[in-house]
Amino acid sequence: MSDRQQNGDGISPRLWIGAVILLLVVVFIGLNQDDATVSFGILDAETSLWVALTIAAVLGFLAGWFIGRRRK
Repeated sequence: MSDRQQNGDGISPRLWIGAVILLLVVVFIGLNQDDATVSFGILDAETSLWVALTIAAVLGFLAGWFIGRRRK
């Protein structure tokens, strides 16, 4: 089955999987509202955990986006 092949309602399985993963990430971030100390090397910051998780999710998405691109 190719990524462009569609199921009965016109939405590809790849899009459905992506939407479910996005929903799970949003719910996970929403459930983690406590404050936390975030360390990155020599930098420490006190922030809400949801902010740190959102930044990590966005950076992970961007890394996957650029690494997943194939140039021919």
